[in-house]
Amino acid sequence: MSGTPDYPARGILHMQVAEDCTLDGGAWNLTTDQHGAPTAHISPPAVPMFHQLVEYLETKPVPPGGNMRRADEARAAVAVCLRWGSYFAVLVDPTRSPAPDIDDEQVSHVDDQEMARMNIEISAGVAWWLTLAGSDDRRYLDLVARALTYLPAGPKAVSASQDGDILLSSTMPEMATELHRQWPADRLERDMQTAASHGIRMIANTITLHAWRNGPIEDVHAGRSVSHGLNERRMHPKVEKAIIRRTQSGLFSGLKAADYLKYDGAWPPPAERVLPFMHPLISPSRWSYTEQSRLVELPLRENVVREL
Repeated sequence: MSGTPDYPARGILHMQVAEDCTLDGGAWNLTTDQHGAPTAHISPPAVPMFHQLVEYLETKPVPPGGNMRRADEARAAVAVCLRWGSYFAVLVDPTRSPAPDIDDEQVSHVDDQEMARMNIEISAGVAWWLTLAGSDDRRYLDLVARALTYLPAGPKAVSASQDGDILLSSTMPEMATELHRQWPADRLERDMQTAASHGIRMIANTITLHAWRNGPIEDVHAGRSVSHGLNERRMHPKVEKAIIRRTQSGLFSGLKAADYLKYDGAWPPPAERVLPFMHPLISPSRWSYTEQSRLVELPLRENVVREL
């Protein structure tokens, strides 16, 4: 499929964060699906968006400041891993024109593959964030300070999420011991090996599920499937704020849970301490432990582009 004078056949999703920072959100090209309907293939960027953002932030001077509170860390984590450092930034970008159906609460404003990409990118960012917090205290605190200084961040009032106790109870050694005894015998060895290889990402997946995926983003995602346009804003600012507020509360609890493990000498977490975060009642099903992003095949509205 070729483009039109007003709609080229390929391009890059750019996200302007600051005057001196533009992120690459991935390359797209127009094609058709098996039924001949117009589709955009959006390839993930070579460098994940949150890594691009961290590289930018670490070129900036470290601002002066005092002690960081966990609320500050949660605000910084959401700014880097979600608001500016993931595909979410494209969907809420105020410089883009609003989608024509942005007010229709009966349709899904986020395609399934877009949601999968965001789940992966946010969780990968949270895993990286937790790893840094547990390995390089100085670099971590400097990054928190930079993020809060050089990025627009969410509300300053942050508290634990309503279901934060689920994450905190998962850090208890008694819980890990009991689950180890109860775990299905035919899965225990396999799951322990996975936990040993991908423990922090598995914890990040569960934190991301409760902080982000089980929040108001579901109201945006739920509804009748429709086709979309590229480079359109699909969420109102009030919806964006609700999502940010919920995710900050969830990350507050997630960071607290990680601190509990550190205080208990269980960081990096051994496999048996990861097991509670894998319980099917609280963990996401079939989320990746290794991906940083994912290809999106986005259905486009028929009136967006025509074949020449």
